[in-house]
Amino acid sequence: MQRSTSLRRFVEALAVLMLTAAAMLSAAAQAPSPVTVGPVVISVPEGFVAAQTQKRKKTLITAWTRSVKDGSSKTLLQIEVIDSGKPESAEKHLHQALEAIGRRRSNFAASPLAHIQLAGLPAVRASWNGSIGGYAVVGVVYTVTVKDRYVVKLLTQDLGSTPTDGIFAAMKAIESIGMS
Repeated sequence: MQRSTSLRRFVEALAVLMLTAAAMLSAAAQAPSPVTVGPVVISVPEGFVAAQTQKRKKTLITAWTRSVKDGSSKTLLQIEVIDSGKPESAEKHLHQALEAIGRRRSNFAASPLAHIQLAGLPAVRASWNGSIGGYAVVGVVYTVTVKDRYVVKLLTQDLGSTPTDGIFAAMKAIESIGMS
């Protein structure tokens, strides 16, 4: 009798162990895997899929999109790495990025710059809104100088006049970047 009780407890413990291992493997498979883009390592949020990568002389642009439930729009997460070969001002590049975004949108307005840290490095961030073809658009852009030679621009945007869940997920990923 005692032997069958011990065997039953062993089998139950083994089943619990196997279920726990399966749950851990499933969680690991669903966790965002880090992606390296130039000197930056980012964990792309769940639901974002690779959209494009463009390589130009001294510039690498990588992007991901996440469709909203009805498929009517996509949140954009984009990283642009410029190999300037020398130290450059993240603030200067953020102003340039905002000017470029503003030229392609009507009713454009940007927030004041916020001085923050990304991966322990000084960085700047600004949010903005405007419209494209009569549709409201909102976004956030960040810039940081890395290893005294790379200027990294990180951008997220979506349709609407207020930040979406996709923008918040992208911002969280951006604000959690690491360096390679």
